[in-house]
Amino acid sequence: MEKKFLKRGKGFTLIELIAVLVIMAIIALIVTPLVMNIIRKVRISADKRSVDVYGRSVELAIAGYLLDTGKFPTEVSQLTIEYSGNQVVCETTQINPDSSVYLAGCTVAGRSTGDYKYGSDKTPTYTAYTIGNQVTYNNINYYVIKDSGAKESTVTLLKAEPLKVAEVNEYGAGHVNRYTVGSVGTAYDKNGYGGMAYYSSETCGYVNNTRVYDGCKKDYASSEVKYVVDAWKTAKAPAASDARLITLEDLKSLGYSDSCIQSGYCSKSAEAPSWLHINSWYWTSSPRNSVSNSVWYVNTYDLPYRYHVYDEYGVVRPVITISKSLISSAGN
Repeated sequence: MEKKFLKRGKGFTLIELIAVLVIMAIIALIVTPLVMNIIRKVRISADKRSVDVYGRSVELAIAGYLLDTGKFPTEVSQLTIEYSGNQVVCETTQINPDSSVYLAGCTVAGRSTGDYKYGSDKTPTYTAYTIGNQVTYNNINYYVIKDSGAKESTVTLLKAEPLKVAEVNEYGAGHVNRYTVGSVGTAYDKNGYGGMAYYSSETCGYVNNTRVYDGCKKDYASSEVKYVVDAWKTAKAPAASDARLITLEDLKSLGYSDSCIQSGYCSKSAEAPSWLHINSWYWTSSPRNSVSNSVWYVNTYDLPYRYHVYDEYGVVRPVITISKSLISSAGN
């Protein structure tokens, strides 16, 4: 009797299966980063396009704002931006003078776009001055007391010397006259030495050698000193956007501490630059609240200080804010 045998098919051995899995794992290790990198690049490219679309939307909004108002927008918050893509948030969103937009430091739906930028920064650059630099405007010397750097078009200056007696009288236009009590001269009070406040009426100062405070005011805005500053600005600094007296805030920014100012006994060599101390004293526009009818002023020997040093100069040392294009370095 003939015997029949079933032929058994050949299968994979365990070793072969393991080898296949290892090969597949190696392929996955190689391919996965490549695929992920491709996905990442596609996403970054899409995010950059989102920034571009957002930037163009802002520029369209600027054009619309100009058509509607006839004015140039200064802040993005003024605009109505029609954009429906992923949320774009930028650290820098700048409207350039030519109505273009500069975007930098942007994220799209919370994802960083790295150093990608839309447009370019077209902000004009200006001379950057250091505090204490000497400059000249209209043949008058000043010291720089405030400058925000190369992106700031204006600078704040302190007149190098205060107005002299004759100048104060001139710019007071008849409101301010020099008067002498003994050897004490003053350039702002037509009745004599006006105490420690701004002159504001004929009853402020010495009347028949008696000090009278009734007309003395701490309010700079209504004082004769402001009248003089305004008249001086018209005559000597017409291009300035502002003219005023120096403030305690200015003095603090130039080196004086709160405790020094509060005490009223600041040595001229201790904290502030020497050019704040000249051969004269001059008013600030800040009241000294602890003393009735009193305002702070800058003194040759102590700053700020409430007692007086007298000389041929007046008590007005103007501060102006002016375009950098109108000034030059002192001596040039």
